[in-house]
Amino acid sequence: MNDPVAKKFLDPALLDFGCDQTGHGRRLEHFGGVLIDRPLPASRAARRQPGLWQDATVVFREASRGRGSWEIRGHVPDPWLIDLPLPGHCLRLLVRPAPSGQVGIFLEQWPQWQWLTRATSAGSRVLSLFAHSGAATLALAAAGAEVVHIDSSRQALELARENAAASGLAAAPIRWVREDARRFVSRELRRGSQYDGVVLDPPSWGHGPRGEAFAIDRDLPPLLADCCRLLTPAARGPVLLSAHSPGWQPKRLQATLTASLETTLLAATQISSGELTCPDLAGRLLPQGGFARAGGLPPSGNRGTNSR
Repeated sequence: MNDPVAKKFLDPALLDFGCDQTGHGRRLEHFGGVLIDRPLPASRAARRQPGLWQDATVVFREASRGRGSWEIRGHVPDPWLIDLPLPGHCLRLLVRPAPSGQVGIFLEQWPQWQWLTRATSAGSRVLSLFAHSGAATLALAAAGAEVVHIDSSRQALELARENAAASGLAAAPIRWVREDARRFVSRELRRGSQYDGVVLDPPSWGHGPRGEAFAIDRDLPPLLADCCRLLTPAARGPVLLSAHSPGWQPKRLQATLTASLETTLLAATQISSGELTCPDLAGRLLPQGGFARAGGLPPSGNRGTNSR
C-alpha cells in the first residue's frame, strides 16, 4: 500500500462503495491507517473514487456465500486499532477481520454510540443484548453505567473484552455473559431483575450457545416486550433498538418499540427512528439499517423522525 495515500483520509472512514468489474458490490474503508476492500452485497451503485481501490492493503476474497479469506498486501499494525471519539471519552476498538467478511467495526452505529453516551445517567443499570464487539456496551460504561453485556459468541465476547481494555474501561462495571438473549431475559424476569435501559441490535437470524434458533421476524417483538418488562417503574432509558434486516425499516422498528414501551414511563417521552447511514468521500449516504430509540436527549446524528 502507498502509505501517503492512506494518511490523507479521515480515519476511520468509508471512502467509496459500488460495483466492481464483475458487478459485485464492495466497500472501501480506512481503518487505522489501512485501506480495506470488502464485500457490500446490496450495493448496485457506481464507484465514485475508482483510483483509490488499487491501494487497498487488505482485501476480502469470497470463497462461498458469506465466507472467505483475507489477502494481506502490505503492512498491517499489531494491534490494529481505531479511535472513535465520544462525548467525554474516546473508544479504542480492535479491527479484527473474520472469515465472514466482517471486521468488528460498524461505523453506521457511531452516532448511536455518541447518543448513548449523552443519554445515559451515571449509576444507571443497562442491559446490552446481541452486543457483539462491545462498542455500545463501552459507550454506556463510559457514561458511568453498570452494564450487563450479552452475546452468544465466545469470539465476540473475547473481542469485546479486548476492546474494553484498549479503551481504558477494563475496570468498568461490566458483566460479560455468553448466553442466548431470550433465555437470559426470561431468567431475569423470573428473578425480578430490573434495568434502567436496554440496547439491542438483533441479527436477521442466529443461534445461541445451546443451538437456540433466533429469527428476527418471529422473535424480536416478544423479546423486546420482555425487555421492556425488565425496566424499572421510573426508568428513563436509554432504550435503543437497531437492525440491519430486510423488512425492518425505521418506521417498523419505531412501531415495535412504541408498542413494547406502552406501559412504561418512557411511552410518554420522545420516541424517534431513522436510518443507519455512513457517508463516503463523495457525500453519498450508504444505508445500512435502521434504529428506534427512547429516553435521553432529543435525537441527533443519523437522519431520524419523531413519533411525538
